[in-house]
Amino acid sequence: MSLISRSLGMAGRAAVVAVGASVASAVLVGIDQRRGTAPAIPDHPGPYSPEEREAAVRTYLTALTLPAAAFRVPFAEDCVRRENGLRTGFGATHLRWDLHLHLQYSTIRELRDIQITVDPPGREGIVHAEFTIVTVVGLTARVREDFTVPAEDCLIHAIEARISLS
Repeated sequence: MSLISRSLGMAGRAAVVAVGASVASAVLVGIDQRRGTAPAIPDHPGPYSPEEREAAVRTYLTALTLPAAAFRVPFAEDCVRRENGLRTGFGATHLRWDLHLHLQYSTIRELRDIQITVDPPGREGIVHAEFTIVTVVGLTARVREDFTVPAEDCLIHAIEARISLS
């Protein structure tokens, strides 16, 4: 085995160890953050106002760029998320950890041009959000998401996302 291939092999193993240590660290931080953190739900029985339901969606949008907010997102236990028809979220626990570990969201630098509509005409219980994602390399994508957030519980029950490159 040549010196170059041996060096590359050692560098590859070191990279795997570094990524593993980073993920383990994020999991430990998440366990600590999850403890004592409650979803951001208004402190009164429903029905909840359109502003309170919009705030639930804004908590989710914040968690897309700030992993520390993940355990505050008010997901219903059976919440599902679909991106362009493909199921990508499998319950509250999965979605919170997905946001916290931030693996697929780490390329998002910021969200711009956020427009939120609560209960669009003929769509009771829906909070519609449209925004632009800007990635760390400067690419942009336009996102349209429909959140099912009933006035009765102010929890996100479903997310239907449509993503297109700008």
